[in-house]
Amino acid sequence: MDWKKTETIFIIAFLILDIFLLVLFIDSRMASSPTPLVSQTLEEKLKSENITYGKIPSDAEKGSYLSTEPLAFTQKDINNLKGQKVTLQNANQRIFSFLQKPVKIDPDKYGADLAPFLKSDVFKGDKYTYWSYDKDKMQMTFNQKIDSRPVLFNTDGQIVFTLNKDNEVVSYMQTMLGDTQVFDKQDDVISGTDALEVLHQHGDLKQNSKIINTTLGYYNLVSLPSSDVYLPVWAFEVEHEKQTTYFLVNGLEGSVINTNDTQAVPSEEAK
Repeated sequence: MDWKKTETIFIIAFLILDIFLLVLFIDSRMASSPTPLVSQTLEEKLKSENITYGKIPSDAEKGSYLSTEPLAFTQKDINNLKGQKVTLQNANQRIFSFLQKPVKIDPDKYGADLAPFLKSDVFKGDKYTYWSYDKDKMQMTFNQKIDSRPVLFNTDGQIVFTLNKDNEVVSYMQTMLGDTQVFDKQDDVISGTDALEVLHQHGDLKQNSKIINTTLGYYNLVSLPSSDVYLPVWAFEVEHEKQTTYFLVNGLEGSVINTNDTQAVPSEEAK
């Protein structure tokens, strides 16, 4: 017997066996290893849930907590309001005006054709911006601006115009917030896209929803004996199954604000 040849055959056989066992070991480890999860972007998540949206601001902003309180109007404030029958109500914190000559407007222009009237015939009317139109109540609402941002869901800083059946403004009610005091230095406000991600993670956005509008404004966080505290918030107007709901995200802390002030209201299509 040629032991040298036999030894070589055994060595080759053991090498083949070792290679075979190594391949089996590697295959078993690969099979037992979990498959890496693919991280979805916010855009991909929203698309998979059929949540549509328009342009969402992605730039960081500046803002801070601030305090203010309702303004008490004086007789001097209303003396120059011509062509109107004006009265002060609610401890002089509300102006009610009945127009002697109605102003014709087009509700579909989002208040653009009311701009000249606001500037010339309403007390500091240029400090307000269009917010909404209620077709059932025939009312158009403008919100007061603080640092160019609207005050949201607060009757203390609004002008509500009442229209007749011919789409003419016949009267309005006005409230206003006074001077503001900043609590602290300006801080970073999260971007609109970051706020949207916070809202999505919170579970408030339902499948097949449509984000109609995104607004950065000020919201009344708490009322104190001496004044009210406001903070910057992102407001999302969301439509789902012909109902419109407003959701708020704290712009400084990045948390969802739960409030009854943002409950669902009928959308324009449902009216």
